[in-house]
Order: sequence, then C-alpha cells, then structure tokens
Amino acid sequence: MNQANSPRKRLAIIGAGCSGLITLKSALDVLPNWEIVCFEKSGRTTGVWGNPYPGFVSTSTKYTTQFACFMQYDATMDIDGAVTKSEFFRDGEYLERFADAFHLRPHIRLHHTVRNIQRSESGTGWQLTVSQSDTPDSPEVIETFDQVIVCTGLAARPKPINSQIPCLTLADLHGPGGLSHIHNRRIVVMGGGESAVDYACRLARPELQNKVFLSLRTGIRVSPRYHPIRGVPSDFLRNRLMLSVHEDLRNRIGQRFVECRIKYQEMFERFFPAQRNKQDLHSTSTDSSAEPPQRAAVRKDWSYRLTKGAKDSLFNMFHNKSEEFLDLVGDGQITIVGPPADDTYQQYRGFDTDELLDLSPDTIVPAIGYGPTLEGLFDGAVRFADFHLGCTHITYPDLYAVGFARPIIGNIPTISEIQARYICGMIAGHIPRTENIAAEHLANRAERSRRFPQLDLERAYPEEMFVYCDDLSRRMNTYPSLSAAGSLRTWLQVQLAPATTLHYLPHTESLQQQWRAAPIYMPWTLILLLLMLKPVDAVYRTWRYLFRRKAA
Repeated sequence: MNQANSPRKRLAIIGAGCSGLITLKSALDVLPNWEIVCFEKSGRTTGVWGNPYPGFVSTSTKYTTQFACFMQYDATMDIDGAVTKSEFFRDGEYLERFADAFHLRPHIRLHHTVRNIQRSESGTGWQLTVSQSDTPDSPEVIETFDQVIVCTGLAARPKPINSQIPCLTLADLHGPGGLSHIHNRRIVVMGGGESAVDYACRLARPELQNKVFLSLRTGIRVSPRYHPIRGVPSDFLRNRLMLSVHEDLRNRIGQRFVECRIKYQEMFERFFPAQRNKQDLHSTSTDSSAEPPQRAAVRKDWSYRLTKGAKDSLFNMFHNKSEEFLDLVGDGQITIVGPPADDTYQQYRGFDTDELLDLSPDTIVPAIGYGPTLEGLFDGAVRFADFHLGCTHITYPDLYAVGFARPIIGNIPTISEIQARYICGMIAGHIPRTENIAAEHLANRAERSRRFPQLDLERAYPEEMFVYCDDLSRRMNTYPSLSAAGSLRTWLQVQLAPATTLHYLPHTESLQQQWRAAPIYMPWTLILLLLMLKPVDAVYRTWRYLFRRKAA
C-alpha cells in the first residue's frame, strides 16, 4: 500500500500532569506523522504536582526540578534562604508555561476520563473506553490506538488501612475549602515520606487547635532545605563526583557524615560560611545560633534520633527534605511516635522505645504505600510490577508508563523527562527495545529487593534519581562522558557543578558552554575527600563484581 495513503498511527497518552506533558512534548518531537492524543480527566494541564494547596513550597529547587528542554532557571540565582524560598517552586505556573511554549494544548482533551483499556481483538493495539468527565450522562466512546503511554502517577491513592477510626482522604486534605473544617481533633498521620510530613505540618497549624502525632515505623533521613555547608540549597551540593561513588559506600559514609553534621552543625556553619547574596537576605534557617535554645535542642535531638533510626539501607530508603516539621516538633505542635501497637490503631509504640502510648485518635491520615491507579485501567490484566525499569512492559511492546518511578532522592518531573525521551525514542525506532527484557527485568527486581527490602515493588519502582537517569541515558547514548563533554575542563566542570538532567541533552557546543558556565558550590576540601575515596570505590566495585561472578 502507498505510504501516503496509509492511516496515521495513533498514540494515546493518559494524563496531562508533569509526566504526561513532557511525554506529549517528547512524542511530538520524534513522531511527526502520528496522531497523538493526551486524555486528561480534569480541566487543567498541571496534574497533582502542579496543582498544590495554598502555601505549598517544593522540596527540590527550580533548577533541579525543571525540564532540561525548558530551562527557565540556573544555579547562579541569588540565594535568599527562607526569606522567600525563591529557589523552590510554589505553584503550577511552570507547567502552564511549558504547555503554551510547545503548543501542546491542541493535542490535549480536557475533561475526558479513560475508563478502561483493553487489548484490541486483533491482538495488537489498544481499545480505550473514554467519556467526558464533566458531563455525568456523557456516553462512553471506544477509540483504538497503536501505542499507549500511561502517565497517571502515584500520588492519587495511598495504601488503605482497615480501621474503625475515620480516615481523612486526599480530597479532604486538598479540597477547595482548605483545612478549616479539620480542627479540634486528635490526629495520627501515618508515614515518613514528604507527603505525610507535609500533612502533619498543615494539620498542626495553631489556629486549627489539633493535637497531631506522626507515626513512624523506622527512622527517616531528614535533609535540610538549605545545607549548613555554604547555606545553599542541598540540591546544589549534589554533584556527579559524589554520585560516581557506589551507592553502598555513599550511603554508609553519608549516614555517618549526616550524624556528624547534626551533632556539630555550628562547626560546619563556621568552617563553611553561607554564600550570602547581595541583599544579605539569609534567614535564621542557616544560622542555628538565632533559633530559640529550647526548640533548637529538641529539634537537634529529634533530627539525630530519626537519622540514627534510619540504619543501613533505610538511610537511602526514606529520604525527606521537609525539615520544617522539626520546628513544629521542637515547639511541641507535632509529637513523633512509633507504629501502631495493633490493628485497632488506638495504641502506638514509642519511637525507638518499648513504651506503649494510648493515643485514642479520632482521625487517622494514612500517607503510606502510595501506589499507581494504572492497574485499575486494565481491570487487573496489566500489573505495574511487569514494567521493566518502571516504564516498558515486558510482554506488550506497545505499552509504556511514565512518572511511576519513586525517587528516593530526586523528583518526579525530571525523571519523567528522561523516561519520556527513552520511551518515545523507542516508539520512533531510534532506540532498540531491551533484548531478553524478561530476564533483565527479573535481575533488576532482585537488585531492587536487595536495595529496598521494606518497599512494596508491586506498587512502585524505587530508585535514586541520577543513578536511574544514568542508566537510561546510556541506553540513549546521551550519557555525559568525557568524549561528550569535548574537553577535560568541561568534563571536570560537569563532575563538580550541581547535578542536573541538563547533562543528558544531546551534546552540542551551546550545551557544552552552559556546562562550563555552571557554578561549583561544594567546598574544595570535600571535593578532595571524594577524590581520595575513589580508589576505595574502585576496590569495592571490583570485589562486588568478582563476588557476583562467583555466586553465578
């Protein structure tokens, strides 16, 4: 058949949040002759991440969270500490600007809900049952697509608990009326992730007069938004030299370093003073001496206890950058407790003690085990656990997922960008599908189980952001190697400047100029220590390789 008369292939993208938008943009770049449709059940192109509650401040900086293909911010911005937190996102305007900049809206069907996805009768392609979500009596329509990418994310559904005590839902917490209706209650928030801590902080606002408890099963790694070293955002101290050390060594040494940093924060601030901007706007968040003594003592004690409780692999498993909640702990507005003592959820263990506490809450907020809604779209016929690297299905070569990787350290938007470029390149035929994908998937799951033994791999794909992105970039031949940098000087700058997914863009002269212009915030004393660690890292990697080879 003449190609000009052949029907256009069709790609469906489910969801127009941050992962759906970057997937749509990536697909339009490499699939110019395809009909591409993005379905969004709401009336906005922001998703959950881009549609926060009033007062929201992201935990990752604008520089590290923005899409590499839509750079609006750099790492040389003035740093003003907690005065305005201007280095962090506060709303969804960035995603709105992104959709407009790349003319994505004509391809997005707002208020359209995908009810069901089934394999086409021919055995190839997919049938989508779609209805208009803003019209209750809207008839369902069935459309057929050659390829499907699901971008509905993890944030919509925490793991349910079986309790007689009323539980608050995400709708209760994110409703248009805010939290004014949740007051004068005894509330237990379950979970140690950033969403759980965020809920606890919001519910503990003094005007609500709630008594709030945060229930943790383990310790958590709480990183400061602004690091005591130099007073810059913690994101700006994470560079590729640090990330080049094997994660096992990095986490073991990192935990000891963090414990030392907590114990001797004043010394760190003295030896590595903050880089103040021209207006000298640094807040007390980077100056521990300005904090009330009683709060500072309680805050420091809990920061240390939580870190000590995150032993071994837990240190890299439960990472939290919402450090502001320690202020509320120091003020007595949030009380940290251990896990429930039984399935009545009335009594709880003390944190790192055998004490039994009768809390008798009248409200519970389960913020644990967030999982995908993906499986419901397929009536259980497709499992998230069968997506290799969290994005390519091992059985169906025309089914993909973006935005479901759970970043232990990192953020969802920029991970989604790397996934989207990888998947869309595969659909376009520019990137080969993984050979022996089923066998590699099994090996990958075994490694995930070793690294993250307490996480449910049926519900999420856990990974450290840059370790994961390095893997995908190598598969796309966009890894920032020495040859890609073009010179040793540029490559060294890439190793020492703040890590960013800008490093994974196709390597051009203009991009290399941007790499050379990036600032270096890590002190040279710490850079020297990392360089001294590299021989140990090489020995450890060799030992792991020989040990695994012998075991095989």
